[in-house]
Amino acid sequence: MKKFIVLGIGIVLMIFVTGCNKRQPEGGSSDGGSSGGNLTVWMDNDDWAAAVIAAFNQEYPDIKVSYQYVGNVDTRGKVSLDGPAGIGPDVFLMPHDHIGLAVADGLCEPFDSATQAKYAAAMLDASIKTCTSDGKLYAVPISTENIAFFYNKDLLGNDPVPQSFEEVIAFAQKWNNPSQNKWALRWQVDDAYHNYFFLTAFGMKVFGPDMDDYRHPGFDSPEAAHGIDYFRSLRTIFNVNVSDADWNGTVAAFQNGEVPFTITGPWAIADARKNGVNFGVTKLPTIAGNQPRCFSGNIIAAVSSYAKNFDAAFAFVDFLASPKGQTIQFEQTGKLTTLKDISLVGGISDDPSLMGVAEQSPYADPMPIIPEVNQMWDALKNLYTFTWDNTLTTAQAQAKAMETYDTALQLAGKTR
Repeated sequence: MKKFIVLGIGIVLMIFVTGCNKRQPEGGSSDGGSSGGNLTVWMDNDDWAAAVIAAFNQEYPDIKVSYQYVGNVDTRGKVSLDGPAGIGPDVFLMPHDHIGLAVADGLCEPFDSATQAKYAAAMLDASIKTCTSDGKLYAVPISTENIAFFYNKDLLGNDPVPQSFEEVIAFAQKWNNPSQNKWALRWQVDDAYHNYFFLTAFGMKVFGPDMDDYRHPGFDSPEAAHGIDYFRSLRTIFNVNVSDADWNGTVAAFQNGEVPFTITGPWAIADARKNGVNFGVTKLPTIAGNQPRCFSGNIIAAVSSYAKNFDAAFAFVDFLASPKGQTIQFEQTGKLTTLKDISLVGGISDDPSLMGVAEQSPYADPMPIIPEVNQMWDALKNLYTFTWDNTLTTAQAQAKAMETYDTALQLAGKTR
């Protein structure tokens, strides 16, 4: 989000597709005004769906949209079953790290090259990459998120906001009281998504420099070892077991105004505000002088390859991705846009918490999109869990992570 370009007014126009695969009926409409018929969409928020469908129908009154609530993490599996049965959606949403398997299973209709170029110009480069496979765009990123550093302004007092983990540690040494279970920094220490940045601070990148080499996940690398050693050293300022560092004991405690610092994402903002916490958000503190890179995640919108109404489906996805559609999404969900020019979405630039999250965005790597990412999560979780609880040495935990990954690969019919 460091650089923004202005999105052309044409993004709200109807998209039509040429040169798509054989599932698309011949002679599809190339004129947005002539689109009509029925459309089924799967989304994960009732209020957002109602608002965006109403706005969409103002531009496309001849399209009758049926909405079904389906959680984003469940859509890929359901489309693979419901699509061939003729009861699936025309449009569905999913986390971007599901795209590898979705494309491999033939669930997503690709966009034509002109449309792909339009989105590439308008949207964050990293977000577009998460929807691209073998040079083709198979979905459109409609929201993005990453973790950041949250701080309680009242509990911080006159101390400056920490810019480094060294400063966090110094504050914690003054604040902490183990006998009262009082810790300055609380976060979910076993979560693979939240703790990846400790590895990147020392140069590790999962699946290699381009994050696409499943044969070399990197869990056993020297860089990962340095990151894990630093991670486990923080047990001195947050001395609880993994079992006591769940959501309720960490982020929820921050949302209740009990904790000076936490590491979380924009999903935690609403409840902290509702509870009247006076807080701020900024990029992650540096580690050993390095700005760590975290994972980022996108929610993406795809047209099903089993869609019954391709013209209407592409028009709906285009509307979701337009400034108007993105503004409705922000108003209803508070999610960050994937548009390069954030000023096109009313309200976001006036939200200091989201802008704080955006400070970390230039230092965020989209989760890998290769299918093997599904075998990554448990391996990383083991790496953090066994070292934080001091069950295994760093080297032993690295070996355990590799074993977990290899076993999961074998169960998926693959080997390194």
